[in-house]
Amino acid sequence: MLTKFRFSALITAILSLFTAELAVAQTPVGARAAGMGGAFVAVADDASAVYWNPAGVATGSFVSAVVDFGRGQLPPGTTQTVATQQDTAAFVGVSATAIGLAYYRRGTYGTSAVDSAVTAPPSREEVGRSVHAITTSSIGVSLVHSLTDHIVIGATPTLMRAGDTTRGDVDAGVMVTANRFRLGLVAHHLTAPTFGKAAAGQPGAGDEIELAREVRVGGAWGSGWSGISRVIVSVDGDVTSQATPSGDRRDVAGGVETWWFNQRLGLRGGLRRSTIGEARAAVAAGISAGLTPGMLLEAHVVRGHESEHSWSVGMRMLF
Repeated sequence: MLTKFRFSALITAILSLFTAELAVAQTPVGARAAGMGGAFVAVADDASAVYWNPAGVATGSFVSAVVDFGRGQLPPGTTQTVATQQDTAAFVGVSATAIGLAYYRRGTYGTSAVDSAVTAPPSREEVGRSVHAITTSSIGVSLVHSLTDHIVIGATPTLMRAGDTTRGDVDAGVMVTANRFRLGLVAHHLTAPTFGKAAAGQPGAGDEIELAREVRVGGAWGSGWSGISRVIVSVDGDVTSQATPSGDRRDVAGGVETWWFNQRLGLRGGLRRSTIGEARAAVAAGISAGLTPGMLLEAHVVRGHESEHSWSVGMRMLF
């Protein structure tokens, strides 16, 4: 009976990662990327590229696997349904040459229309938006294609679930390499999926929450991109703005990663802030410790603006 109880408790804990309704805003995907402040679109060369830039799946190790678990901070003013200000995020993925497969759970923001206060036909100024934080669970498969020796394109069709609603979505990316430089571009939520307000802990509400399309570009320099690069410096910037409870934001981020002691110790750091509205600046730090040449334990922490706090731990394997 005790064995059955433990097994049942384990299954319940795993399912809670997939079904929890409380959302964290913009929880990070992957300890490595988060430790670089999110400046990762042109760096993405492991299994987390399934999210960060599908084209990056073809630019890293022959096979890689990433497992991460972390927590993020709810922003001030976010509607809550439980008495906590934190929620979990998770990523499990594997990639091999031209294909990647991943499950990830993260918090994000969506918007729904607010009824106009006037009876006449509303103008753009009279139509408002209501911002909601929701948690989405996604399963995505990345497929990539090399156009030339220097240009790779990729796409990640996904199934997303929030609350009791499942939607299809597509992310797409491009990676351009030239010697030690890389340029990346990624577009998320190309289908602009919508979910019922129950996904944000508001059962019975009729209007739907839409996830807006997001476009992000990045550039990176690495001392050597085959295997683990001794030094990487990267910069990312949002092309599109995003609605949040504290106002619209469009982020810029910078990060650095260095490796020491025959690639047994990796240190990384990063900064990010919004270029519109309140800065909401954050400082990130991360570490990797090599158990073997191809197996790394990783962690990150972010501090700064009160809505940006997060941490995660995980493991990355390269073959």
